Formats: sequence, C-alpha cells, structure tokens
Amino acid sequence: MNETGAAAILDVRAEAAFAAGHAAGAANIPLEQLAERTHELPPKGAAVRVFDDDPDRQRRAAEALRLRGYAASEAPLSAADLRETGPSHARLWQPSPFLVEALGRIGSGAEAAAPPGRALDVACGAGRDAVYLAARGYEVDAIDVLPDALARACDLARRSGVRLNAIRQDLRRDPVLPQERYDLVTVVRFLHRPLLPAIGRSVVPGGFLVYEAFHRRDSAAGRARLKTGRTVDDGDLAAAFSGYEPLIARDGVERGSRVFSQLLARRKA
Repeated sequence: MNETGAAAILDVRAEAAFAAGHAAGAANIPLEQLAERTHELPPKGAAVRVFDDDPDRQRRAAEALRLRGYAASEAPLSAADLRETGPSHARLWQPSPFLVEALGRIGSGAEAAAPPGRALDVACGAGRDAVYLAARGYEVDAIDVLPDALARACDLARRSGVRLNAIRQDLRRDPVLPQERYDLVTVVRFLHRPLLPAIGRSVVPGGFLVYEAFHRRDSAAGRARLKTGRTVDDGDLAAAFSGYEPLIARDGVERGSRVFSQLLARRKA
C-alpha cells in the first residue's frame, strides 16, 4: 500500500518508456529485472497493481508476483493516466517497522535538534534499513557476510539517491566492531551472542541501539534456531545491554506470523 492506502502501482515497462510517461506514484522495475530486484518490492501479502502496455508482459509480471505471495492485479491504465515523466522515485519496499518506530521515538526527545550522525546496520541483508537510515541523513556502515547481499544494498542505495559504506565481514567468525564509533546501531533479526558485547561497545555514550530478535515463542524459527541460541527469552536483550537505559523493551511481540523481542536503548554516559 502507498501512503493513501491504495494498492501500489508497479510499472514493469523498460526504463525509457516509464520515463516518457507513467502514472502518479508508480514505481518502475522492468519485467526482465524483476527476479533480481525483489528486495525493492513491498512486504509479502501487499496489494500491487501491475502495469505494462503489453498485455502479455503485464500478465506475466502479475503472475510472477502472485507466486511470490503478493495480491497482484493488472492495472487498467490508459494513456491519460500516464502524465508524469522522469525516472522512478517511488518506494515500494519498507524498512523494519520497529526501526521506523524507534527513530520516531529518538526524534521526539531532547536530542531531536542534533543532526543525524554515524550509523551501523549489523547483518544488513539487502539493505532496506541501511538505505532508510541514509535517507534520514545518517552516514551508514552496512555489514554483511554475503557479497550478493551487499551488492543489492549498494544498488538499492544508488537507486534511492544515497550512499552506503558496504563492509564484508563474517560476524560469527569475527565478532569484532569498532569501539564508540556510532551514534546509532541497528540489528534486525540477527543474533550471535558472542557479538553482543562488541555491539554494546560500538555505540558512543549517549547513542542509541535498536535491536529486534526472534523470540523463543516464534514457531517459524524452528528447532535449529532454538538449539543454536538464535532466539531470545523474556528480558534477554535488556540484560545483554545493562549499560544502556531502555526506552522501549518488549518481549513476545507478534507481527504477522512471527514473534519478536524488541529493544530501543540509549547508552549511558
């Protein structure tokens, strides 16, 4: 959904055709690039209206999205609807909802007048959260072990008009981070307990930590995560960062079919 609550419009024509004329608020991912740019799509289950002036391409794109779990339909747009010109600027993808909430909480405090500083996204994946932080004005380091994930993150940043510093590092084998470098550190759906002390030390005094991990009640996490300690129990996150002042600390938060623990905390001076 877009900000008005209507289904998002995904225009799958070539970039040149899109730039020559497209519907207001439409995003552009050419059909030929759809499989490699899935990280630019909205959360699964979202309603998406697909447009191409070739009915066969339009049908194929809608079918591909439905197979990926989207409520995709074909958009009956006319030439009169294609009034906007220029490259695609609309955003279909969404950052972590908890990160959005946390930044809102941070921005409403006494420190709101301070400009964004340096941020770290731990295990950044395809880079949605890192790019979101960069768009908010942070200078972002994005760490991941997978080179293809970092490539997608950098491509998403380029398409979004921001920059990331991509760092390839296996944080499970090398659980080391710079000390007191970051004003904000975010970790979403990644847990390696030996890394937790390094995460805590990487934030400057007065800086913030945003952490969301799978809770032990998350049935989709499976036995493998439980056995390897990749889920948390009630109070685990707050206890792991005892040198921080919790601003939000929740356990057993249900979102969709998943269950999380969430922590927003500020490092004590």
